[in-house]
Amino acid sequence: MMRLRRASATIALCLLASAMTACAECAWVLWEISSPTTKNPDRTYDKIDAEATNEACKQRAEVAIQRRTLQARRYGWTVTRGDANRVDFTKVGDPDSFFVDFQCWPDTVDPREGKGK
Repeated sequence: MMRLRRASATIALCLLASAMTACAECAWVLWEISSPTTKNPDRTYDKIDAEATNEACKQRAEVAIQRRTLQARRYGWTVTRGDANRVDFTKVGDPDSFFVDFQCWPDTVDPREGKGK
């Protein structure tokens, strides 16, 4: 009986270590997800970058937000930071206000599909 418990515990620890190693090897992909507009009626999903960790991906998202904000302001857009990594773009007299979400997902997940690869 004692051997069975030890064997079960050993197997459980091996499975846990395997899962942790697999997760540590995951890459994180930064996606730019744009809302629909009258000119482009579908959401767009663009892969921006990939990083080794979720934290590095989030830092990369901040850089992407700053870059996108500077670009938009040059063209007269008003840029407002929303929840998390959402950025809203509006322009007086332009009906095509839109938002962009910068989201980090594990490389095993495709947000366009709503499930893993």
